[in-house]
Amino acid sequence: MISWMQKHRNYLVITIWISTIAFVGAGFVGWGMYDFNTDRATAMAKVGDIKVSVKEFQTAYSNMYEQYNELVGGTLTQEKAKELKLDELAFKKVLENALFLNYAKKLGILALDKDVIDKLHSIEAFKKNGVFNKDQYYQTLKAINLSAKEFEDSLKKEIVLEKLFNILSLPKTDLELKTLFSSIFLADRLEIKTINVDESDLSISEDEIKQFWENNKNRYINKTSYILSIIEIPIKHAEVSKEEMQEYYGDKKYLFKDENDKILPFEKAKDRVKLAIQFKKTKKEALKRYLDLKNGKITSQTDIIVTKDSTDFPFDKIADKKSGDFIKPIKLEDHYIIAKVKEIKPPQPMSYLEAKEFAKEDLLIEKRYDTLEAKAKKQIDSFQGQDIGFVTRDDVEKFSNLNPDQALQFLNNIFSSEKKRGFYVFKDKAILYKVTDQKLYDEDIFKENQELLTKNLKSIKTNLIESGLISKLEKEYKIERFYKGQ
Repeated sequence: MISWMQKHRNYLVITIWISTIAFVGAGFVGWGMYDFNTDRATAMAKVGDIKVSVKEFQTAYSNMYEQYNELVGGTLTQEKAKELKLDELAFKKVLENALFLNYAKKLGILALDKDVIDKLHSIEAFKKNGVFNKDQYYQTLKAINLSAKEFEDSLKKEIVLEKLFNILSLPKTDLELKTLFSSIFLADRLEIKTINVDESDLSISEDEIKQFWENNKNRYINKTSYILSIIEIPIKHAEVSKEEMQEYYGDKKYLFKDENDKILPFEKAKDRVKLAIQFKKTKKEALKRYLDLKNGKITSQTDIIVTKDSTDFPFDKIADKKSGDFIKPIKLEDHYIIAKVKEIKPPQPMSYLEAKEFAKEDLLIEKRYDTLEAKAKKQIDSFQGQDIGFVTRDDVEKFSNLNPDQALQFLNNIFSSEKKRGFYVFKDKAILYKVTDQKLYDEDIFKENQELLTKNLKSIKTNLIESGLISKLEKEYKIERFYKGQ
């Protein structure tokens, strides 16, 4: 997602004034550390002759946050934004804007009063009944603690950037569009053949398994295991009155839902309600037994071994425990358990007997792959396959014996290779292919995707130009950073 934002730099930059209006009353307390000294007190950086103000950074961050939040369906949090270092990306962006503004100044690009007026009159937040309203303008700026001068200065910068980007924008050519089309929609006509392996040919001796295990011992490591001394407390199957169930259901009905996440009516939920009440009553007994175990009044009944992969035990309940710790009541399917951690065994290599079945399966996979690869190499130059017609990188549905992920792997292999013949080995099969024809251009598909191609081409050219220009301007203009990150 970050790469998307970097590639779409202009989209994020040119909408700063929109973000300013949208970002009402936001507080940016504690954004990093600042080096306050003379003219640095109101700036986060100085690039050439251009100062980058705190408010410019806040606006850029707000804009980037809103754009990213929209992309992820409104689920972005401040914690996630910090993890993604959006503040650093926003700071980088305002520095790039400042480089461009220096360059625009050098070229003599200006924002005229008429440009500012036209821009103001186009902003919906300042309109009443579809017409620019001065009172609405000042009220809106007051609500976001921004003076008219500050806002109009930011508009002037945006106008200058727009004019500069328009100058930098190069027109598309038909050749460029068709070249881009060919790189994306290149189609190969394929003949393919599937090679399978007879499992009966993959015989493995005990000596082979043992040798394989000897050579790959570091693959087979036991996970950390907890030996727990436990006591089980079965739930009390006491009678539960209908009144008790109705009262409990009334308070906790949100706990009783169907597969569509809808709350069940009482009649359909009553068996589960009854069980929940029985567990609730049993928990008191379980807590009493836990205290007795902890105080040495009772001893455990049996030992069990639990690892992170245990499917019948909630490992997260003991993951932070140490040897000798006591475990409070844990609710299982039809009972509680209390326990004491008897021993914690760290990861250690498996013995041959423990690892044998794992090693056998891994050895079979290797043998199967080697067999398929040998067969494919033997047939590659002479096979006759099925003609499946032209395929592009996206035609995963044309391979009936492959699932979508396998088909995508296969196609990526074909289109990243310069060879006309080849093969791809999966776990259970190999696919031979032969490219019999190639199609670089299809008029109908080209017309259907021309708008998308045009946008992508413009983005590619703009990013290349801007990237090169930024590298040049970074050498030409001194950059002083006063913002040190979070």
